[in-house]
Amino acid sequence: MPNSLSLFSDQLAEISHQLAENAPLQALALIDEISNTSYQFTTPKPRIALLMLKSQAETELGQCHALIATLNEALSLSQDDDFAAERLQILNQLADQVYTMGDYRQSIQLWMNSIELGLELGDISSAILAFISIGGIFNAAEQHERALKLHQQALHYSHKLDNPHIFYTLRLYLAADYMWLKLPNDTLTILNQADPILKKCNHFNGIAESHLWRAQALFQLERYAEAIDHLQQGLQCAVQHHHYWASIKCAYHLGLILTHQKRHAEAEQALLEALATASDNEFMQLLRDCWLGLSALYEDMDQAQQAYFALQSAHSFEHQLAKSAPILEVEPRILQRLAALETRFSLEISRQENRQLLEQQAQQIQKLNQLLTEVEQDALTKLANRRWLDTHLAPQITKLNAADTISILLLDLDHFKQINDDFSHLAGDEVLRDIGLILQQACRDVDTPVRYGGEEFLVVLKGLNLFSAAKVAERIRTQVAQHAWPSSIEGRQLTISVGVAQAQLGDNLISLIERADLALYRAKDLGRNRIEL
Repeated sequence: MPNSLSLFSDQLAEISHQLAENAPLQALALIDEISNTSYQFTTPKPRIALLMLKSQAETELGQCHALIATLNEALSLSQDDDFAAERLQILNQLADQVYTMGDYRQSIQLWMNSIELGLELGDISSAILAFISIGGIFNAAEQHERALKLHQQALHYSHKLDNPHIFYTLRLYLAADYMWLKLPNDTLTILNQADPILKKCNHFNGIAESHLWRAQALFQLERYAEAIDHLQQGLQCAVQHHHYWASIKCAYHLGLILTHQKRHAEAEQALLEALATASDNEFMQLLRDCWLGLSALYEDMDQAQQAYFALQSAHSFEHQLAKSAPILEVEPRILQRLAALETRFSLEISRQENRQLLEQQAQQIQKLNQLLTEVEQDALTKLANRRWLDTHLAPQITKLNAADTISILLLDLDHFKQINDDFSHLAGDEVLRDIGLILQQACRDVDTPVRYGGEEFLVVLKGLNLFSAAKVAERIRTQVAQHAWPSSIEGRQLTISVGVAQAQLGDNLISLIERADLALYRAKDLGRNRIEL
């Protein structure tokens, strides 16, 4: 069993490599081999992963019916709550595929399910992408005002999301809306927003679609040469990256423009190429459009019989579309469900915005605390500094009552100036850092060592009276005298003198430090390396 699972993982990696190397046929061959060997030993998660790789290969090969079967199998495997994220991805991909093939009813249902699942999982981006796609269905049904309204609503939902995929996808759909509503300048403006992000993300399918919508806007502006150039670029990009829908649309619209320019032979070639690709992929709506384009071309060429045949073919596909996608029948239910989802969208967006706000506040508080720490911290020794004394100790001394006990130690390194003079200030800094470490190790959690200035240090001792504080001072003095100092001072031994004082009622920070300072001077006058109270 472990060997089979390990082999399965290795095979998945090999399939991914083949797809990355643009070898979908080899990938499918290995997938078939796996399906007959180790597939039955795997759990649903890797099986779903295998099916998603299979769907990628089938997409590149244009195997539309096989792709739908694969995605449906993956969808059935992903019904467990543990695979909700995978199910969301499958729903969107399956909806997109059945929509492209003209089954609007099923695609609407799948995208609705995707919106609900995305909101349930807190994946607002996936929910918005499904919402955008439903707007595209209204365009396909020639409900262009409704499509624009939905896409503008999606724009409102997504305005605070930093998601490049949503940014360019929504603008491509808006470009289509404006194109259908004969607002070519608006189409070009919105595409100018999308194109830099498409290129930055290397989203070649989106680049092909941008060329398509730009060409149609240019055609409306009667800039035919530019339109043809963009259609040719879009067609080349779509073919190269297996974007069959865009390749059909580009070839179809190229045929329309060439027909308009009376370049009949070129127009027929473009339309027949579009028709062949649409037929291979069984895209019913695009098949209908291609036949209508051919009918118009043949009529312009005075070939009545061929024009009639093409028109009859278009009507047959129109009839099939009407049966599989009665948009006027489902529109009210779509709008009702979308309206019901609006509140959930708003609540989820508000929840995410509140979470982001809380995260930003937490980051700001953390940054503020860090700044406060840096302001109250000595850069060399990482001990508290004199500003800390003013902020924290001074109020405690002023509010002192009979039940409180606070003592301080004022320490000074004996003959420290000679260290700087004999060995350099860098060596002196090493000594000061070592003193800081000694004080930190000697203190309890409630105590605070402070670099008071230069070679002077102060230690705040909470809950200790004068004599207990003197014992701490003696312990520190001994540790300093016995410390192994950095090699930079060449074995020189150092000592400290310490003055000890206890806070009294009526004291303030200045008076307390003055008493400790007087005791320190006595320690120095009496020969240094000693403690005085």
